[in-house]
Amino acid sequence: MSTHERPDAPTLEVRLAQGEVMRHNRWNAGYFEDRFRRNEKTLKKLRSVPLGDFIPEQLPDGSKGITYGQVGARKLSLRGGVRYLQVINIRDTGIDFAIKPDRIAEGSHNDPERSRVSAEDILFTNNAFRATETLIGRCVVLPRDYGKLNISQHIDRIRVDGIDPFYVCCFLKSRFGALQVQRVMHGVDAMTISFGRVRNIQIPVLPVEVQFEIRRQYLEMSRRHDKAMAIKERLLDESGIAPGPYGEAINALADKNSIYKRAMAEAQERLKHLIAELEAVAEGKQKKISPFAG
Repeated sequence: MSTHERPDAPTLEVRLAQGEVMRHNRWNAGYFEDRFRRNEKTLKKLRSVPLGDFIPEQLPDGSKGITYGQVGARKLSLRGGVRYLQVINIRDTGIDFAIKPDRIAEGSHNDPERSRVSAEDILFTNNAFRATETLIGRCVVLPRDYGKLNISQHIDRIRVDGIDPFYVCCFLKSRFGALQVQRVMHGVDAMTISFGRVRNIQIPVLPVEVQFEIRRQYLEMSRRHDKAMAIKERLLDESGIAPGPYGEAINALADKNSIYKRAMAEAQERLKHLIAELEAVAEGKQKKISPFAG
């Protein structure tokens, strides 16, 4: 036993065939936990394909299929014409501008045209560190045009072709997608998911009518989210308070507003319902996405 190893340290024993280790080229035992291997087998049964099949290198308008925000020094501008999204702005149900209302100057170093964000773009958080694992793999789709927006280097902007972006985002939120993200993060300290690993995420191609219903219900959910966020931003403006380093002050203020709380609660319930329905359809337990009954 190593002199640095505690005798009571938890261990994980996994039995593997050599071919499985060589195929994945990973030597961390956690990567081969049963939950990850079961998910891999399920995705194969569902005839899943790489997400990269739907992420073009370049779209007809010249934009990249996947990119991230500007790397390097971050210079904010109080009166900047471009809203600047960071990981903390990406919430389960959508974008929270009030929690960190940063702006950058239009056309500045932090506002490259390649990472400008438009309606129906997928935003996917690509970075986390120890004890902040829940930050990586957050995903939203922009349901509409929010004006001039750009992103930090820790957010990927993804555009897909041949598959619905709202379905892709919901799949990434499902256990089938989340387990894939968790798996590739095992055994690393600075947790960054590369473009290659994003492209390699396996996704089943559900029928077009199912994807369309996922889109419809996601947009309904987003309307409730945006209603709550409009109230939150108004409260921030009217109160004049600083939101707090992690949004503590504005969150506490918003939580006192009953209309905000109802709208957020409904958005969260709608999203929870949609993810459960997607999983049930993917597993063959049902053929259609059931309507939200709330």
